[in-house]
Amino acid sequence: MLRDESLSKLFLERSKFILIGLTGRTGSGCTTAANFLENKTPSFPDESDITYNGEHLYSGLSRYRYNIVKKYAVENWKPFYSIKVSDLISAYLLRMSSDEVVDFITVSSRGEVDKTGLKKLIDEGVFSKNFIGKFKQFQNYLLDHSNSEVIEIDKIELFNRYLKLVRKFTEDFKKELQVFKRDLYVSTYQAAGVSIRKLGKISATYNAENFDPSSVFHLPETINRVIKIIRKIEDKAFVVIDAIRNPYEARFFRDRYSAFYLVSINAPAKDRDEYLQRIRKFTIDQLSDIEEIESGDKKIDSTYNDFIGQNVKRCIEISDIHIFNPRNELKNNNVLKAQLIWYFALMLHPGLVSPTSMERVMQIAYTAKSNSGCISRKVGAAITDEENSIKAIGWNDVAAGQVPCALRSVEGLLNTFDPVVYSEYERNDEKFIDAANKKYSNIIASSKSLGGRNLSYCFKDLKNSIDRKSNQVHTRSLHAEESAFLQLAKYGGVGIKGGKLYTTASPCELCAKKAYQLGIKEIIYIDPYPGIARDHILSIGNNPPTLIQFMGAVGKGYHQLYDSAMPYKDELDYFLG
Repeated sequence: MLRDESLSKLFLERSKFILIGLTGRTGSGCTTAANFLENKTPSFPDESDITYNGEHLYSGLSRYRYNIVKKYAVENWKPFYSIKVSDLISAYLLRMSSDEVVDFITVSSRGEVDKTGLKKLIDEGVFSKNFIGKFKQFQNYLLDHSNSEVIEIDKIELFNRYLKLVRKFTEDFKKELQVFKRDLYVSTYQAAGVSIRKLGKISATYNAENFDPSSVFHLPETINRVIKIIRKIEDKAFVVIDAIRNPYEARFFRDRYSAFYLVSINAPAKDRDEYLQRIRKFTIDQLSDIEEIESGDKKIDSTYNDFIGQNVKRCIEISDIHIFNPRNELKNNNVLKAQLIWYFALMLHPGLVSPTSMERVMQIAYTAKSNSGCISRKVGAAITDEENSIKAIGWNDVAAGQVPCALRSVEGLLNTFDPVVYSEYERNDEKFIDAANKKYSNIIASSKSLGGRNLSYCFKDLKNSIDRKSNQVHTRSLHAEESAFLQLAKYGGVGIKGGKLYTTASPCELCAKKAYQLGIKEIIYIDPYPGIARDHILSIGNNPPTLIQFMGAVGKGYHQLYDSAMPYKDELDYFLG
């Protein structure tokens, strides 16, 4: 018994608190995942029942891994407390008058709604049944962050009732808005999130108002106040946030909690689009608009968009765990459940099983991207044979012998004229030098404005600004996939026909063509925004590579989940005596 207690204390902190932040594109299944995690008695699928496209999800050694983690998850299951970001956005809305809400929704929909009909809906619908009066203390605690008031233990139950009522309001309000206009709920809550990040509140004039930098973390701080209440009343607090759409909000929780995991839920584009069109009744134009906003491509604010807008693409890129969710499997969600079970068990007990071969190789590619000297985006790649034996590794960077962009500077370009560092074109083209002077002169004049940072620049961006084009040919760097392919040609090695390409991004059309030419059988990728490479390059011919969405843990999450607290043999010795 004493040995058991000693062992329990070793894993105590992990068993006391877990915080999961879900992220993913609309319709990918974040809410489905949250619903499973908050279930008191979920179904745990057998390994034989977990199939995708007629094949078992787990094969080889992973069949044994799954049975081990499933057994541990069943024995140690505790339901998660689900915090829905949409519910908390509702709390902000409920602070407003009906006229303010009407004005805000009208603005956020770009005037594409009947304002008279909308006012009637707000005045007569669920919003008119305002219940906040008796819960004002809790409303202030959540949203007024200058308020240091603490919720007393004897009022916790009332606070939970308030949160349940807000969730009920969200569900009813969503239905009303969707009946009024199919995509109105999504556009309203997307715009509300932007307004909160910009101003710390929801306002119809948020586009015209000045950005308050302290507001970037207003919404996550509101979420954090709920987490603090949960931890106060629960001996074991397992919490899931549904869903994080801004990378700075994800970093807010990552900086505060070592037990935080950002989990991306990724559905195949075809399955997701079919689900949103068939079940949610979205049109193609509505889907395109949602995609543009969530990917960060639609600039809501030209100056501060990176801070206040949604960027699901970036959230997925920095995720600790990537879960594959085929939306065509609507009957049982066994593929989704199995992966959630797998990582729940490892969160409680790191090192319970070893990584899959897919995780092992992608982790190496993920580590390789840190070598990149690109100041825009770092990408890593690894090439293996069909048995996942690594044959080459690459990252996006300039050709060997050249100086990476991260190690060059505007001051060096304008003052040193070093022929090793700066090209003949850069040193002698008057238009290019003038463009660099015009863009960076103010920063150079104020030497302290960068706080000691190196003033690097992107050649491609500067050249394209002169030509007023968007030309990828001007990039100085080789792509990570290109670099890995060229390692084989440069140093020699075995043939890779029938092998696999792992990339921490997704292959562009050029790299997809190279992979096709080399006889690559599978391309395993993380980024679920593969452009037209799939439809244009990889969908034709006799032997196209298969694109496979990565499933697993990478980066910090890989080490958190697979590095055991102590050797497993020693752990079992405690029980054997």
